[in-house]
Amino acid sequence: MTSAQQYIPALRYNFLTPVYDWVLRVLMRESVYKSRLVEYLSIIKQPLKILDAGCGTATLTIMMKQRLADADITGIDGDRKILQIAQEKARNVGLKINLDYGFITQLPYESQSFDCGVCSLVLHHLTTENKQKALQELFRVIKPNGRLLILDFSTPHNFPMMMVTLAAQYFEETYDNFRGRLLEFITKTGFVNLQVELNSWTPIGTISLLTAQKPTTEKENTR
Repeated sequence: MTSAQQYIPALRYNFLTPVYDWVLRVLMRESVYKSRLVEYLSIIKQPLKILDAGCGTATLTIMMKQRLADADITGIDGDRKILQIAQEKARNVGLKINLDYGFITQLPYESQSFDCGVCSLVLHHLTTENKQKALQELFRVIKPNGRLLILDFSTPHNFPMMMVTLAAQYFEETYDNFRGRLLEFITKTGFVNLQVELNSWTPIGTISLLTAQKPTTEKENTR
């Protein structure tokens, strides 16, 4: 996913982009888990510089800015059509949010630029190799002692979700997620204090809120 040719649009096909927000709001119950992520961020007692990597239409980006008015929030996405929707949404609510074009596997930011990296419903679009590249890039741009917050498909947390994932794992690149490998990738990248803060059901599988931290010193990095 390092070039436009390799990019997979939201909902896989460009013609579905206009209904992306509706699908996430109604079918995917995004308010449940995105609200939990914003709540988690609000307990951090410091001014934050936050990167929303793969921001999509900026629903989460806007939610964070509304709750964390003093935070400097940047969203980045590799879909120009989606970014146009995001920019319009931000203007409509009168918020100043930085929205950049770029790819999560090759972030155009200096190392240690952000206090927190957020990634919502992006990694399951990526191949195994690009999941790992994306996490390496997030590790690079997050400051020491900074936070990583990920919302994405994860291992099923109850029997009904287990049944759903038997079918859903054959779509997109969710196999790694459903097999718990996302947790493995996060720790192998060098993040510590990995926690599962939330498991939420959706019609196509469990979505988890994962939190982790970049070590304070490079000596603690296990890579």
